[in-house]
Amino acid sequence: MKILSFLALFLFLNGQADAQHFRLEFLKVYNLSDSASLKNDPYFGGLSGIEYVPKRGKWYLVTDGADSTRQSYLFEFDSLFNSQTYKRWKLDSVRSAESIRASRTDSSFYLSTELGEGSTYGQFLRLRKDSTVTQLGTYQGFRDNKGFEAMAVDSSQVLWSVSEWPQTCRDRYCQVTGYSLITGDTLVRALYPIDTVSCGFPDNGVSEILLARDRQLLFLERCWTGERDQSNYAINLFTAYIPKLQPGQENTTNILEKNPVSVNWGGIHLDNIEGMSWGPIINGFRTLVLVSDNNFNKFDQKKAPEHWQQSQLIFLKLIPD
Repeated sequence: MKILSFLALFLFLNGQADAQHFRLEFLKVYNLSDSASLKNDPYFGGLSGIEYVPKRGKWYLVTDGADSTRQSYLFEFDSLFNSQTYKRWKLDSVRSAESIRASRTDSSFYLSTELGEGSTYGQFLRLRKDSTVTQLGTYQGFRDNKGFEAMAVDSSQVLWSVSEWPQTCRDRYCQVTGYSLITGDTLVRALYPIDTVSCGFPDNGVSEILLARDRQLLFLERCWTGERDQSNYAINLFTAYIPKLQPGQENTTNILEKNPVSVNWGGIHLDNIEGMSWGPIINGFRTLVLVSDNNFNKFDQKKAPEHWQQSQLIFLKLIPD
């Protein structure tokens, strides 16, 4: 992939949130793991990406794979609260899919994957309506399973992604990358600062992003405290602006300034949140929808079932400040 000059690209992200500044409040939670039909589906679980497509009125969820091959599947729902009927596709040649976004121009989807040994090797992919998958670009140099787990697409047809972790243990910056879906060029646009030890265990990372409004991205940081204390998770949301480029800034990498988003979680126990999507209007409020990866319960075999990880679905309502 070619490196695109910073001077050549001036990007204006299309706004998707209703306000520049907002807070979030808990609306409702539902465990997809409790659905009888999904519980009996051996391919359901490990949910790493979610996308709501308003024009279709449908939900799309992607898994990062159950077995050692990390084979991914795509699920389509008319309603996440009536999950008795759904469609499922095996995504041939797609392993460890971590994020899914609908195209703004046609019926295709974009996927990011992260999988590798030693240094991570991952891909940006396009999934077309006929189920064919084409590779848009590849990346490497990150630690295993710590590459681009998050993705957003803007109105200028630029696919944005950010690495889950910094490239080295000593680094505190995740890499923000823009990929032009029009020209096929890529650029490293900015660095996102992250506190790698915020929960007392060095496994904090960016698990998803969304487009919030013009030049503003919403970042979901997830921190895992490890098996030693029953796999507790800390979830925090931040916004950050991708700065506009000025003449003379060629080959300049910006360090983003992140701002915390106030979230009232309603006292619920948060699981391993990996997917995030803007949802429908509910009771007059725009919604943000989060979904968790239950890791196909591979960490839970020695626990009582009530302590197993869930495919947790959380609806938050967006309240403009």
